Amino acid sequence: MIEKNKEYAAIVKKVLDPTNMRTAKLCLTPYVYNQEFKDKMNRITIAYANLLEFVFHEFPTNKKIQQVLEYPPDLENYLNSLNVYEQNLAAARIDIFVTKNDGLKMVESNCEIPGANEESYFLEQHFLKIYQPKGLEAMPRMEIVYNTLMHYYEIQAKYFKLPKKESLNIYLSQWQSEINRILGEYDIIMDYIRKKGHKCGILDPNKIKIKDNKAYDLNGERIDLIYRRFTADELPLYAEKKWQMAIDWDKAEVAVVNPFCTKRVDSKNIMVLFKDDDYEDVFHENLKDDLAIVREIIPWTKKIKARLILKNGKEVDAREFLIREKDNLVIKHANAYSSSAVYIGDDTDNEKWEQVVEESLKGDWVVQERIDLPEIELEYWEDNRIKTVKCIYNVNPYIYDGKLGGFLNRASTDKLTSFKSGEIAAIMPCFQRVSQ
Repeated sequence: MIEKNKEYAAIVKKVLDPTNMRTAKLCLTPYVYNQEFKDKMNRITIAYANLLEFVFHEFPTNKKIQQVLEYPPDLENYLNSLNVYEQNLAAARIDIFVTKNDGLKMVESNCEIPGANEESYFLEQHFLKIYQPKGLEAMPRMEIVYNTLMHYYEIQAKYFKLPKKESLNIYLSQWQSEINRILGEYDIIMDYIRKKGHKCGILDPNKIKIKDNKAYDLNGERIDLIYRRFTADELPLYAEKKWQMAIDWDKAEVAVVNPFCTKRVDSKNIMVLFKDDDYEDVFHENLKDDLAIVREIIPWTKKIKARLILKNGKEVDAREFLIREKDNLVIKHANAYSSSAVYIGDDTDNEKWEQVVEESLKGDWVVQERIDLPEIELEYWEDNRIKTVKCIYNVNPYIYDGKLGGFLNRASTDKLTSFKSGEIAAIMPCFQRVSQ
């Protein structure tokens, strides 16, 4: 077994960590689920995708949806300038904890650029190849992603009245600093696409040229599909043309997956829209079952205002309530990402918490009841030996093309299950138990 561990570690390092910048530990403990769990997660992802597609189409005219999502004026103007297609949500991820007492509980969703799928695919495929565990099967992640890209190319090609093509010129697009950091992950999907008969490369967004309403690569060849791997929030920071870059791409005759309009549903306020009784009348009758499924997994969640309505219907002063119930609450900025601006009450000192409360009362923050975080004991490989650690973990289903497309299982000694410096964190390979 030691030799297999060394082989696994060597191949993972070669592909996923050639620059010694990887912070994740190499997890040796797989997460195994059964068909019943898979079916339940699939139904959740279908319901969530249906609700999000509804929001895409209703947002421009529905005042209640606009009110709860409440984007800053410049961001809302940007969002309202973007195309909305027949289908928009090519890829997303729901972050879910399997709690001890309350079942599945969602804490947020990533509806723009859900990362780490290629990493999980690589870990799973080589885990199976090297350890050869009996009765375990991995989801065909790259085939699911490929089929999703092709489907959403068809949707946008129809929208722009583009001719049918058997072989496409496809580019992943990410900022150069990120390309340098995790090129091994991007190579996994690019190699898969090339084997399907397409050209595929990767470019910094600033290097993609828009001319005569078309997109071109550095060789002057027209690009058919851009697989976007950066968030809209990063545009003001890294794009030479800021928001205008996305608008130019969006209007050009090129398919962009995920389209930029997916920022429209990426706010944490989306959980308020789905959970709060005040917004139930927004949804059509044919979405009631989907709404019930999603509501069941969202903890009590409210927009932070001067007055809050509690679960029992009582109205309270927000500042007083948030400070008094500190250890039972989590406060989150509605439009931050990657676990930034998320504060867990019982993990935050009193002075800092009071500062967060004061900031949250200015607007664009949500409060959520704290959930019981499940723990798991993991084995991981480091310093040429097996180590063990007890971690908080979550099981995060990907949504690809409106249904389940695999899981991202993160485990960490940090309660946010993030990959902060100094914390032990790992991605668990995920497998379904199948009969032999």
